[in-house]
Amino acid sequence: MGASMRTQMRSGLESWRARAPVVTAFLAVALVAPSWAGLTLEYETPAERVEVPNIEGSDLLTGEAVSLAELKGHVVVVDIWATWCAPCVKELPDLTEFQEQHKEDQFTYVGLSVDAIETVDVVETMAQRKELNYPIIMANREMMQVLGRAIGRGIQSVPTKIAIDRTGHIAFFVEGSPSISKADHAEYISRLDKLLEAPIPEDTETALAD
Repeated sequence: MGASMRTQMRSGLESWRARAPVVTAFLAVALVAPSWAGLTLEYETPAERVEVPNIEGSDLLTGEAVSLAELKGHVVVVDIWATWCAPCVKELPDLTEFQEQHKEDQFTYVGLSVDAIETVDVVETMAQRKELNYPIIMANREMMQVLGRAIGRGIQSVPTKIAIDRTGHIAFFVEGSPSISKADHAEYISRLDKLLEAPIPEDTETALAD
């Protein structure tokens, strides 16, 4: 890692700390950008899964409202990332490609940027330059707290991906970028494919059709 990238990551981390001084104890360890999928936790049965808390925001690219609650019936992956995180940026083409391949399957990524709010223009510019085809919203302290509690260990690194099944429950989460390793990436895609195979719950079919 070059000196400029280390400086950028340090600057981004310091900005995040300034914005969210009491997010969780993970900041005492440091919000870091690992280069591997450091931890994957999968709930083996739907009965074990925790309902995802609602996250709401405005899509930086379209200005439209984004709500996890309104995406029930979709398979959703919340991608917690930052522009100063090299592994996050490197995997964006993979995320965009998967989104394009499955746009008719009631699937969507939701990018949750932990960049400092004053750098929102940087986030928007990168999203446009990378031609991201899914919603990008800016994170805040409350979002990180509720998502951290939902996965039972806090948000400890970027990228972190939280996969949500069609019933609105957390199926698994991944710390680090699965795109770094072909084996990790294949396993990650396999898990998503299983979620996509699940039928859309009857109580959401009408809403999705509308």
